[in-house]
Amino acid sequence: MKKRWLWLSGVGMILGLFGLSGVAQASDSAVTADLPSSFAIDGLFNTTSTIPNATNTASLVAGNHGLQVTDNTANTNGSAWATSDNKFDLSKDGYFDMWLYFGKNGAKNSGQGMSFVMQNSSSTGFTTFPSASKPAGQALGVWGVDYTNTATTASTIAGLGIQKSWALEFDEQINSSRAGADNDGLDYSYQYEDLQHVASNYPGDAGSYQRNGTQSSGNLYFYYLKHQGAFQTTLSDGAWHHLTLKWTAPTTTGGVTSDTGSMTYTLNDKDPKTGLATTGTSQTVSVDLTKLGINATDSTKQVYWGFTGTTGSLYANNVVAFEHIPGLVNASSGVTVTDTTANKEVTDGGTVNGNDELTYTYNLKYDSGNQSWQNIATKIPTPDGVTFTSGTITYADGTTETVSADELGTNPIAHTLSKNLSSSNKSATITLNGKADAVTSNTSVASASSSFNGTNEVSSVTTPSYTIYPARNWTLQRTSAANTTVDQGASATVTGLATLAGNEVVSNDNVTVHASLDNGQTIDDFTLNGTSSDSTAKGAFNLTIPADKLVTGNNTVSLYVTDDRGNRSNTVTATVTVTGKLAFNKVSPESSFETTQLNGTSMILKRNADWDLSVTNGMGTGTDWAVTAQASKFSDQTTGTELAGEVVWVDQNGNQSSLNEAQTIASGTNTESSETTDVVAGWSDSSGIMLKTSSSALIGEYQGTVTWVLSNAAG
Repeated sequence: MKKRWLWLSGVGMILGLFGLSGVAQASDSAVTADLPSSFAIDGLFNTTSTIPNATNTASLVAGNHGLQVTDNTANTNGSAWATSDNKFDLSKDGYFDMWLYFGKNGAKNSGQGMSFVMQNSSSTGFTTFPSASKPAGQALGVWGVDYTNTATTASTIAGLGIQKSWALEFDEQINSSRAGADNDGLDYSYQYEDLQHVASNYPGDAGSYQRNGTQSSGNLYFYYLKHQGAFQTTLSDGAWHHLTLKWTAPTTTGGVTSDTGSMTYTLNDKDPKTGLATTGTSQTVSVDLTKLGINATDSTKQVYWGFTGTTGSLYANNVVAFEHIPGLVNASSGVTVTDTTANKEVTDGGTVNGNDELTYTYNLKYDSGNQSWQNIATKIPTPDGVTFTSGTITYADGTTETVSADELGTNPIAHTLSKNLSSSNKSATITLNGKADAVTSNTSVASASSSFNGTNEVSSVTTPSYTIYPARNWTLQRTSAANTTVDQGASATVTGLATLAGNEVVSNDNVTVHASLDNGQTIDDFTLNGTSSDSTAKGAFNLTIPADKLVTGNNTVSLYVTDDRGNRSNTVTATVTVTGKLAFNKVSPESSFETTQLNGTSMILKRNADWDLSVTNGMGTGTDWAVTAQASKFSDQTTGTELAGEVVWVDQNGNQSSLNEAQTIASGTNTESSETTDVVAGWSDSSGIMLKTSSSALIGEYQGTVTWVLSNAAG
């Protein structure tokens, strides 16, 4: 809004200076030369709507990427409204991402400004003003004009603004006149007088305006605007300003839907040169939908939205460029940086080592929209200190394409995706593989904004900042023997030494030893702990492997070290051999055969239940064992008479073998490091060791000896 100072003397002279000057402004190349990432808006806006008493100067510029609301000439009026297909649905959460440009003439020489407007009145709209000689001026094409000093109520002023609307103004001039009837007092009593500012309210609502003055005063009445959610800022500085509008729809509680939503507007939340996020200035205001003629029970809550703006004797370009329009394409993007050498994600403030393999993964996702996300062109800056060697794009439908070597060699990397993203092909994953440079000193990699510019949506992500450290070259060697033998139940010790190339000194506390066993047992990581006699010995470690971590036979332990930066040494191994035992686990001291009455025929006597024989082989997996049995002659302990018969071995097929000579009765091969086998459990009532008597056997109580022999060879 244009500022005019009112002095009690010399009023005509001051007005003459402002009214008759019209210093020509230079053309503003920043509109195109410095245009941030944005998409073309052909067909999305109506820029030809009629403005009574004026020509609508709104147009598309910068290759149709910019919506110019006012141009760089005096006394212009511009309005542009989204088409019916692109109305904004206030029943749903949504957001706008856009860039705003207010010229470069400074606050004292700039135009009036422009406004973002949501309205439910008609498909177009503009402030009603009397004539070209009494222009919209401070009203910015949205607020009510004030050319009368006799209006007793604010309804007169509100009736000239855009009805059923909510507006967010970007005011480049302070209008604080007290004269009345000059349409120059809307900023009277504004807390940041003399400063450009942002504020909001309802242009068609009488509650947005405050009357000042009395009929008894010389100036009678004038009205000023109640600035809601206001903050001061600098607009006309020749830079693009990013604006995010975040709409939170009315909520439903207990089945009752509120009439009130909220709008959060944040200005300057991105750097126009780098695209990186900045803090910005933000305000959140409640928006009463009933003031837009919408009730909670209405089936539709869609509104027209657009921009209006004005210039006076002072002027400037007011231009808008878009990254996101709600409902058109709802998409998102993300990025993950992975150090594949160190197997870790690289986060903001993290570190990698020179020569580490790095992967940048960009995930593009289509959520919904009136259109598919079309003709997506990448703009990916190559990080300092990183060289990309390959790139692949994988779509949700399983197809892939390659980012060429020529494209990888440009900065930023520019590749247009061959496929659009839509509900039937919802994602694209861009994978760039590369390597950190072999730096000789700590090298910072700055955050960078990568953008994905479609013809109807721009999405951007920020990569993390991190530091590339010079690589450390560790060498690990054993100081203990490569092969160690211990008895079963004993622990084993492995020692080693880690050395670092160059003159850098790294504390033992910053070097971790990683050990693993091939037998399935685990060993916890530990930091270098010196020798058994000197816990501070530089680079040394000693590892005691507990007996319960070792199995019979060979145990291979593998070791390597890493430092606090993720550098890794070579791997060394050592073998610990545990000697096991082969032994009888249980042997019955006495066993018997069933008592039987002789009948004068040859008989087979079965065993009683007191036989017990088991073997434990702790020699390791794959080792063999065998048990042989040999029986003596049985004789009567009273008379000394030998039994007419013999002890026999009966196999599973019923074949009999005399145990007068040794026979193999059991054998096995270990499938584990240690196994116990119950030999007798494998015998049935008709197999195993039996007593065979001949027809000439005499009654008596006979005893004999069975000798068991266990060997480490299969029978």
